[in-house]
Amino acid sequence: MTRFDIKMTAGAVLAGAMLLGGAGAADAQGRSLQMASLGSDSPTTVFSIATSEILRRELGHRIQLATGSAATRQAVDAANQEVDLFVTAVSINHFMKNQLNMYADMANAGELFDNLRAVLNYPLGAYHGIVWADSGITTMEGFADQRVFAGPPAGAARNVVEQIIRGATGFEPNEQYQSMNLDWGAAAQAFQDRQIDVYFIPTPIPSAAVAQISAMGEFRVIGIPDTALDSPELEAALSIPGRSLNTLEPGTYSNLVNEEPVQLIDSLVGLGTHRWMSEDEVYDITRVIFENNPDLVEAARWMSVITPENALAEMNMPLHMGAYRYYQEVGIEVPDHLLPPELN
Repeated sequence: MTRFDIKMTAGAVLAGAMLLGGAGAADAQGRSLQMASLGSDSPTTVFSIATSEILRRELGHRIQLATGSAATRQAVDAANQEVDLFVTAVSINHFMKNQLNMYADMANAGELFDNLRAVLNYPLGAYHGIVWADSGITTMEGFADQRVFAGPPAGAARNVVEQIIRGATGFEPNEQYQSMNLDWGAAAQAFQDRQIDVYFIPTPIPSAAVAQISAMGEFRVIGIPDTALDSPELEAALSIPGRSLNTLEPGTYSNLVNEEPVQLIDSLVGLGTHRWMSEDEVYDITRVIFENNPDLVEAARWMSVITPENALAEMNMPLHMGAYRYYQEVGIEVPDHLLPPELN
């Protein structure tokens, strides 16, 4: 009998002692793989849990799933073979490959990026800035002197949210507003307990995480005003690969008090691995995820978009050989910039 262990350890990656000889150690009953995801309320964790169950059932794998770490950290851990499956992000790939933003002081960031390989992409969702309706906050100017969670420290989410706020208001973190240093899980709880005033979360439209908030009372989503779209900060945020504008419509949730559509920035993420994973193993992982898409949809309807036809959207990390083999097999044309280096 195989085992399926989910380690919900907000703020820490790879916690737990079920490892058999390190990341990806083999045993007679399948593989023991380490997998990382974002916070417990993140769509990446919904995907990761559903995928872990598919891998357990179809391949006999034992998945050590840790949640709560920033995707920027996960990429470094995967490049160092400390995690086998992790959350990629189109924007983070761009930053890491080019040693930008949170990787600016990491001299070997580009070399580490060369160790990473993609499996598939899927939508993370839109960055919702959520406040309680009775907070009195109706625009981003209302963030002044408030406690704002923009994402975990040094994470890509914080970078884009700070760009959004700066572009709309000119506000700087810890000058005009207090930037809260929390992980995803702690921030979700703090917002529910009213220990923070503004809670940003990237999540699909509609979202189970936002629906949970709606069940607790009236709330408002603070969007990007048209006047901010031409600001250098918003133009910079939207120029990063994998980002686009999306719209939240009134009435999407019960207790949503917005009466007009809300503009939000959308983002793409994905499932990645490292170059040392075997071709056969990644081929099987890719195959069973797509073959069992109904199980993903049962976990969350938005995962109906996770198909081979959509999986390479805006991808900017080379495919793993195993994933490439699968896409070739099912007739998906792979652009030259995604070809695995191992083909050369």
